[in-house]
Amino acid sequence: MSVLEKSAQIIDVLGRADGPVRLGAVAEAVAMPKSSTHRLLGELARLGVVRTRGSGHYTLGYRLVQWGALADSRVELRAVAEPAMRRLSEAVAESVHLHVPDGIERICVAGVPGPHLLRPVIDVGTARRLGRGAAGKLLLAFADGATRRRAVAGESGHPSDAELDAIRGRRWAASVGELELGLSAWAAAIRSPDGRALAALAVSGASSRLPAERGPDIVERLLAAAQDIERALDAG
Repeated sequence: MSVLEKSAQIIDVLGRADGPVRLGAVAEAVAMPKSSTHRLLGELARLGVVRTRGSGHYTLGYRLVQWGALADSRVELRAVAEPAMRRLSEAVAESVHLHVPDGIERICVAGVPGPHLLRPVIDVGTARRLGRGAAGKLLLAFADGATRRRAVAGESGHPSDAELDAIRGRRWAASVGELELGLSAWAAAIRSPDGRALAALAVSGASSRLPAERGPDIVERLLAAAQDIERALDAG
């Protein structure tokens, strides 16, 4: 594994922690000797990517905030999608999230919480494997063959190729209790002009509020919102 990949692992470990992480815990999490981890953390600290806190503890550095702001300024998707997401959330009275594909995972890059106390909690930056949940199945359906095989390797209960092809054809997917008992979701694809899935736009909430009977209306609204976002991206 390259130094760059190990650096990314360290950033993930620090980013998902509740507070500063000691050197030994970082080394254990990334499966590296303490001495090598210490050298790499030192280099990342010199670059401002991580910060030292106390004796042998580390957190993320402020340079990542700068990089995040730069990424947001250059990637239009989130800024373009959020107005449509708010309108969709108000129309269906449920939470709406935006997920982008990243290898065999999907990353939540934006969210609009619904009005109910009982609702899904998906933090921006959350990564989940493709193939489970409405958004996960949808993005897997649009993935290439190699990514499909990697995503389902060693996984049980993943969709068949026939199901994925059907999802790709209709541009939406649904799930009931796949990621969490009592949670239902629908997702629609936001596509590029060449037909790739740039993202999955998802509506999710308690299954008690989202019976199957609501599916057709939610799917219609999801597809319309996805098309609005596509047109806005094309116009930009």
